[in-house]
Amino acid sequence: MEQNKHDQANVQRAVAFFTQAGLSRLLVRLRDKYLELGQVGGQIMLEESTPQERREIASFLGKPPSSGPTLKVRASDVDNALRRSGFACTLPELLAAFFPASALVTRHQRRATQTAHQQAFRDALDTLRTSLPEASRGRTWLTEGTHGQEWLFSRYKNARPEEQARQLEVIGYIAHILDQLPGEAMPQRLALFAQQTSGDPHMLDPNRAAGRLLLLALGDLTHTPLQPGLNREDVLRLYMEVGLQVDTISSYVVAFNLASASFQDGTPDPMIAAAGERILPLTLRQLWDWGSVQAVTRDIYIIENPQVFEEVIDNLPGTTQAPTIICTAGWPSVAALTLLDKLIAATPDYRFHYSGDFDLKGLQIAAHFLDRYPNHCTPWHIDPEAYMLALQVGGVLAPANELAQLKALPTIFTTLVQALQTHQQWAYQEGIAHLLTAFNEQEQERA
Repeated sequence: MEQNKHDQANVQRAVAFFTQAGLSRLLVRLRDKYLELGQVGGQIMLEESTPQERREIASFLGKPPSSGPTLKVRASDVDNALRRSGFACTLPELLAAFFPASALVTRHQRRATQTAHQQAFRDALDTLRTSLPEASRGRTWLTEGTHGQEWLFSRYKNARPEEQARQLEVIGYIAHILDQLPGEAMPQRLALFAQQTSGDPHMLDPNRAAGRLLLLALGDLTHTPLQPGLNREDVLRLYMEVGLQVDTISSYVVAFNLASASFQDGTPDPMIAAAGERILPLTLRQLWDWGSVQAVTRDIYIIENPQVFEEVIDNLPGTTQAPTIICTAGWPSVAALTLLDKLIAATPDYRFHYSGDFDLKGLQIAAHFLDRYPNHCTPWHIDPEAYMLALQVGGVLAPANELAQLKALPTIFTTLVQALQTHQQWAYQEGIAHLLTAFNEQEQERA
C-alpha cells in the first residue's frame, strides 16, 4: 500500500513538472503515438516548437537543444528518462495521469473490446436461435431469412449493450410468436393477438420495433421481397396469409352505379340493387365480404379528385346509360384496389379509364394503375392537350426536383412530360372538369 502511494506521488510530480515546463503539447503527441502503436515506440514530430519547449525537452532528455523549430522526439527516450529520473515512472503511467478524463486505451485494445462485444451479441443470437425447435418458423427465419440472424447481427453488432439487450428481447418475442400465428382458417385480430402474446395490444403495430420486425420476418418466410416504404396493401396481404386481421373499416373507396355484388356464397347483396345510381362509400370490410362485383358498363371511369367525381356525376348526359365511376380520393387505398381487382376477376373485359392531376403525384398514380392493370387501363384525358386546357385555368410552379422525377414515368407520358418540363407548372383536374363531364359520342357508345 505504501509503495502504491509512493508510486502515485512520483507520477503526480512528473505531471507537475511537465505542466510547469509547458510540455503538454509534447505529451499530447506522445499519447497519440502510444494509442496508435499500443506500446511505447516510434517518434513524434513537434512542429514549430518554441525555444522554451526545446530547452526543457533537451534538459529532461540530457541532450543538446535542437536548433530548428521542428523537433523529433522518440517515445522510448522519454520513457527511459522518466524511469532514470527522480520520477521513477513510465511513460504510460504519466500519460494516464496527465489525461485523467480519457482512458488510455490503445487502438488494439479498442479493437479487441469491440470484437468481444460483437461476439457476445452473435453468441446471444445463436443461443436464441438454437433454443427454438428445429422445425419451427422462428428458427427457420433466423437461420435462413434475409432479415434473420446475420442481418440482425450486422445491424446491431455495434449498438450499446442496453440496446442490444432490448433488441434481443424483441427478436426473441418475434421468433416465438411466429409459431403461434392463428392461420387463415382461424384468423385473429392483430391487436388481440399482440395483447395475448405480450400483454400490450399495440406491441405489433407496424410503427413499433416488434411490428416492423414481424413484417420483415413474414416477408422472409413468404419469400416476399420487402421494399422501403412498404405500402398498406402489401402489409395487409402479409397479415392475411398468416391469419392476422387489422382494421378494415378505415380503408374505403367511393363508387357510383355498380350493377351488382354477391357474397362469398353467391347470394346477391341487396344493397347494390337498392342503391341504384347513387354514390356508395365501400369499406374494405364490405369488399372482403363480396365474392364478386359487377359494373353496369364495360368501361369504368376512375377519378382521383372527390369534387371532380361529384361534378362529373351531377352532369352526366341523361340520354345514355350512366357508367360505373370510382373515386380514389388520392392515392388508391387498399379498398380501391380490392374493388378494381374484384371487377377484373369477375369480368376480364372491363376497361379502366383513369383521370388525375397534372403533377408528379397524379402521374405516379396513373403509372401505378397502368402497371397494375396493364391490359385493362388507359389514361383518360391525361395528355398535352388536356394539360394546356387545365393550365389556362391556372397552375402552380413545379419544384425542380419533382420535375426531374417525371423522367421515371412510362413512355406513354413522354409528350406530356415534355410539355410539363417546358411550362414548369403543375395543373389540376378541376381545370378539365368540363372535359370529363362531356362524354363524347365514342365514350357514350362504350358506356
